[in-house]
Amino acid sequence: MTAESPNLPHDPRDAAAYWFARVHSGSFTVAERERFTQWRQADIRHEREYRALDEIWQATGMLPEDDLRELLQAPEPPAELRRLSRRRWLVAAGSAGAAVIAGGVFFYGHGAESPTHVLRYATVQGERRKASLPDGSIIELNVSTELAVSYYAKRRVVELAAGEATFSVAANPHRPFFVAAADVEVRVTGTIFNVRRESDRVSVAVQEGSVEVTSGHWWSREKAMLTANTAVHAAPGLPLAAERVDVAALTAWRRGKAVFREQLLEDVLQEMNRYLSHPIHVTDSRLKRLRMAGVFSIEDAEGFLQALQGQLPVAVTRRPDGGVDLSLLR
Repeated sequence: MTAESPNLPHDPRDAAAYWFARVHSGSFTVAERERFTQWRQADIRHEREYRALDEIWQATGMLPEDDLRELLQAPEPPAELRRLSRRRWLVAAGSAGAAVIAGGVFFYGHGAESPTHVLRYATVQGERRKASLPDGSIIELNVSTELAVSYYAKRRVVELAAGEATFSVAANPHRPFFVAAADVEVRVTGTIFNVRRESDRVSVAVQEGSVEVTSGHWWSREKAMLTANTAVHAAPGLPLAAERVDVAALTAWRRGKAVFREQLLEDVLQEMNRYLSHPIHVTDSRLKRLRMAGVFSIEDAEGFLQALQGQLPVAVTRRPDGGVDLSLLR
């Protein structure tokens, strides 16, 4: 990445970090300013992300000096610096902040390195598949999943665009394995773990070994270490806290099963509809509060419907399109 010909990250937030660092670098050229202006005007998201960074920068002026030092994780300054005026101290703090942003830019610049090999995999509704990678790793893709595997000189990177997959990673400490999903990153050298991406929620569960999970904006990322039978759920406003889980039940889809333990019918149907060729609909909101349990085949819609009628007071109505409506049994 060079100042005259920047290789900008595709994500607007990351690109805004790059431009912010350049604007405050003290060596911002006229040509760069023109490209920067074009970038801000090209997409409303560009302008919004850059303004968000600028507001954070300006907000430091409202923080007490002690709080600002703590925020920047800077050591206690020498007596000479403490005697500086607030304005001059903020300039010094600003330089530290620019270094933090520049550090983020370096990371993304490194990420812009061209891969030596790229593999793409995808499944559709109701389809599952297993993929063996050149390094000996194995990926099991659940339904409606899309991902890309990129090989670099010193790392292996999977970008999970949607869906769910279990990774059995061949150990290689000199070439770590990363999985990126939204703003969540999983780092391993060799282990078995599952990653599921649903809208703005990403769940990571470990079956064997250990992984490091980081999540959040580049300026405020959280970290969690996971070992066997632990998981985290990353979502906006949700702390990244590890918890004990039954990974075998969570990944029962690998064996063609779905496991439910006294779960709300609404959640059960949402999960089963990922696999069924024709969805099941609830026509009475009172049914959503009912709970059910059991182990079901994700490929046997009729067996699941029979279990529904056996456990709960529901009536099944077939739709012309092949779908099913559930109503409260009278």
